[in-house]
Amino acid sequence: MQKGVTSIFLVQNAWKYITYHKYNSLILLSALVLGFLFPLLAVNDINDVVRDGEVARFEDASHMAVIEYLMKYRDEAEMEAAVNRCQDEDMFETAGYAFVQNEIVYAGEESYTCGICGISKDYLSLSGYEMVSGAFFSEKDYTADGERVCLLGTGGTLVENGVGVGDMIEIAGEDYRVKGIVRAPRIYGGLLLPYARTVELFSSAGITFQYQVITHGEEVPRPESLARQLFSLDSMYEGMLTAQTGKELEEVYYGSIWELNRYRILRAAIVIVFAGISLLLLFTGMILRERHDMAVRIALGGSRAMLWLESVIRNILLVLAAFLITLLLYPFISGLVMGTGSRLLYRTVLQVGICGALFVVLIGSIVLAFGFRKQNVAMLLKE
Repeated sequence: MQKGVTSIFLVQNAWKYITYHKYNSLILLSALVLGFLFPLLAVNDINDVVRDGEVARFEDASHMAVIEYLMKYRDEAEMEAAVNRCQDEDMFETAGYAFVQNEIVYAGEESYTCGICGISKDYLSLSGYEMVSGAFFSEKDYTADGERVCLLGTGGTLVENGVGVGDMIEIAGEDYRVKGIVRAPRIYGGLLLPYARTVELFSSAGITFQYQVITHGEEVPRPESLARQLFSLDSMYEGMLTAQTGKELEEVYYGSIWELNRYRILRAAIVIVFAGISLLLLFTGMILRERHDMAVRIALGGSRAMLWLESVIRNILLVLAAFLITLLLYPFISGLVMGTGSRLLYRTVLQVGICGALFVVLIGSIVLAFGFRKQNVAMLLKE
């Protein structure tokens, strides 16, 4: 009971100190908001790179084959017949396929050139994806007479310009409802359609498309031979076939993704370091300004331990308030800084929140430990 009363007393004292020194507290609160905001943007940028890498990793790369090549449009019946034929010959257990083509897409009053990707039912489950918001395609959506719906990729042009779940977009004069937003780094294009829906868009086009087929099986043959078993290729595109095992593709992919994003990670690290230095200097200065008040309380018999706990509680209250304000401001500020409001990952909130609170408490504890030794009390009072 005594401990509970003491804890309440410490919190009340900390709150009274904050409200009594309201201008100092407001300055500190504003500095903390800025101190949290930019590390939050930076850490989320790093986590975004890491999450892309996690989502793009095959569950079982040793039994995957990925084939990419150019060919004329194949309707769904032809694609399924080729897959079924290879399954009957035990070349793989399951396969997903997709192709991409750039088209003009209208969203509201704006038009965008967007990569449209037609996917089969099994493609995303083999490729790897994360549903960010909304819902994935249903069985009915994959049929030609289902509702016209689409998915948007997190890194696509439409999402970057604010198109979200439930919005309507127009492709070739037809309206499509955005059903979900997915994180799927390896998928071609930024807009995904069920494969059956691509017939009305591309079947009459006399052009070639970039196709990808992902297969999975216990005994996967060499991808080059598998590609030729799946589809006969036009001789002029024979040299444009790329076939790799899942392991080979992951080596290439992960080598390139970290190389490509090295600048983003370095930039984020620099922001975090400078934010930490700024908070260190700020808190040190604020605590040193309080030395005389602290010395008076010590001289009147105040416990150093209680003063330390009160300081910790005061800092935690300010950190919590600043962090909540930062979370509220984050969508707006990220939109200004990055051009679009980025999705704040849960791990980012935990990492920055916990590390920020520990950092602030550690700074305060170190300054108090070195600035309020018993032999210095008389000197501080004299000052």
